[in-house]
Amino acid sequence: MKIWIDALTPKHYLMTKALEDLFLNNGYDVFVTMREYEELQRVSKRITINSKYAIVGSYGGKDLKEKLVQSGKRILELSSLINDLKPDFSISFGSPEAARVSFGLGIPHVLICDSPHSTYVCKLTVPLSKYLLTPWIIKKEKFAKYGIESKRVLKYKSLDPTSWLYRKDIWPAKNRIEEISTGSIIIRESEYMASYLKDHIDFEKFALDIANEYPNKNVVLLKRYTNEEKTVENLIIYGGEFFGPNVLERSYGFIGGGGTMNVEAILLGIKTVSVFSYTTDVEEYLLRKGFIKKEKDPANIKKYLDDNKKIKVPKLSDAASEIYKLIKSLRLNA
Repeated sequence: MKIWIDALTPKHYLMTKALEDLFLNNGYDVFVTMREYEELQRVSKRITINSKYAIVGSYGGKDLKEKLVQSGKRILELSSLINDLKPDFSISFGSPEAARVSFGLGIPHVLICDSPHSTYVCKLTVPLSKYLLTPWIIKKEKFAKYGIESKRVLKYKSLDPTSWLYRKDIWPAKNRIEEISTGSIIIRESEYMASYLKDHIDFEKFALDIANEYPNKNVVLLKRYTNEEKTVENLIIYGGEFFGPNVLERSYGFIGGGGTMNVEAILLGIKTVSVFSYTTDVEEYLLRKGFIKKEKDPANIKKYLDDNKKIKVPKLSDAASEIYKLIKSLRLNA
């Protein structure tokens, strides 16, 4: 059986790597498509996939017209490529192009999504998907508003980052910034060009405030959409290549402006504070269970990170294995 997987972000790529191994080991033929996107290329150079792949199209950035134009171009390119490939089904993690091309060519599309808050992506993918797979903590009603029947929403009892955190053999060797991160306070800037994000804090100013709270520790701000690197006293502002788990696993604490690295940090046993602009379904679960703290005041963040109270770590199964089992059980051509 031939499978097409479309990966648009580093998270998508890492999920693809985990699923690809499971499918290939069980006799499936896998073809992967990606797009030109610097953060995606960084991780794909360090963690390689075994399947044939193609880079099709590019990221549209923050401008709405450019997002539309690049998506349109990508749909046209993929339509020819996938029509020739003739996969039995497709998988994406929220790719409007994969959903549209699959629908147009009559290919069953399986959507794996933990982000019902990503309104625009969901509107463009959920109604065109044969099945939607999501973590058990997300209510089916959150996706129903996008036009999918409840019976086509299936759940797995895990969170997506387990897919690569539980496969440490695929982790790359540490680079310079990942070594520097040992014992440091790590801060991750929000994905401010994403369609779902309407506001976010000034992360450089915020990171300086955190650095002032910790004059005897390195504070590392991981920037987005830039290759910039500079140092201001004990603050390192870094926009280069990094692999999240390598940065996090020996850090002192983590402050996240998004979702994926927050979960990574928690699963690695690192005290984690969220400064995300609103609360997602996954984050609401983490807050309710006491795995994470929501706070923006630097003094209060320091108090939380310095507290010697041992943090709780969720005990979860491997998401990729759970997803693989679900996909194998689906009647995709019915």
